[in-house]
Amino acid sequence: MHFFYSRTDKDSCGDCTLHEFDFINDFGFEEYKDIRQKPLLQHFNHGIEICYVTKGRYEWEVSNNRYLLFPGNGFVTCPWQKHGSPREVVDLGEIYWLVIKPEIFETDGSFFLGDWSRFTHDDNKKIGDILSSNSKHSLEKAQTLKILFEMLARELKDKEFGYYQRVCNIVEEFLITILRIIEGRESRIVENKIWFSNFDRMLRSTLDQKWTLNKMTEQTNVGITALTQHVKENTGYTPANYLIFLRIEKAKRMLKDSDANLTDIALECGFYSAQHFSSTFSKWVGKSPGKFRRQYT
Repeated sequence: MHFFYSRTDKDSCGDCTLHEFDFINDFGFEEYKDIRQKPLLQHFNHGIEICYVTKGRYEWEVSNNRYLLFPGNGFVTCPWQKHGSPREVVDLGEIYWLVIKPEIFETDGSFFLGDWSRFTHDDNKKIGDILSSNSKHSLEKAQTLKILFEMLARELKDKEFGYYQRVCNIVEEFLITILRIIEGRESRIVENKIWFSNFDRMLRSTLDQKWTLNKMTEQTNVGITALTQHVKENTGYTPANYLIFLRIEKAKRMLKDSDANLTDIALECGFYSAQHFSSTFSKWVGKSPGKFRRQYT
C-alpha cells in the first residue's frame, strides 16, 4: 500500500484530494522495499513536517543533528530546518509523512495556524514557541501519531459526511500530540537535571563513605536501571565509574594543593588503602600519584 497527496508536487494519486485543504501541503505513506534505494536529498519543506516510522530503521539528519528512528518513532521539523537522509537515500521500511502549512510561522516563534483552526491566540503562541525552540526533533514512543495518520488517510479517501471538519480536527490533534510529547520530554529533562544535581552533591560531600549501587538507590529512591540511566545521561559514566571519577578529581586537588600523605588522601577520597588508591589513580590518570604531585611541586 502507498499513497501520496500533494498541493506542492505531482500528486501520485492522480487527483486533487487536498485542493480544499490549503493548510496541508503533502500527505503520504510509502513502503520502501526495493533494494534499489530511492534518492532523498537534504531539503526544506514549506510547512511543519511530521513523519512516523511503522517498519524499518531510518537514519535521519535535521540541521546537522543525526537521529536513528525505529518503528514507533517520529520526527518533526520547522520550515527553515534542512533535513533528510545523511546518505541521501531512503532506507528500507514504511513511513508516513504530513506537511502542515501554517498561515504564519517565523523563526522567532511567530505562529498562526489559520482562520479554519479553533486554536486561540495563546494556543498559537505556545505552538510557535515550543516548535521553534525544540532542540530534539525525534519523537520517541509516538504511537498515537500512527492512529492519527490512519484516521486522516481514511477521511481523505472516503470523504463521508463531515470529513472536512474531521480533517481539521485531526490536523489540530497532530499538533496537540506533538506538543505534549515535546513538553513531557522537556519536563523529564528538567527533572533529570534536578535529580542529578542532588545526586552529584550527595556523592561529592561523602566521597569517604563506602558506596554501593544498592546504597545509592536507597538514598535516591530510584531503581538500579533508572539510576544508571540518569547518571549516564548526565555524565557518560556508569554510577560506579562516576564515583571513581569524583574520587580521582578530589585526589588530584589534594595532591596539588596539600602536603597530605598518600594514605590520608586515599582514605579521605574513599579508597580502601594507599595501594588501592595508587593502582586506581595510575589506571585512570596514566601516572602514579607521586609522579602527578611532583609535576606541581
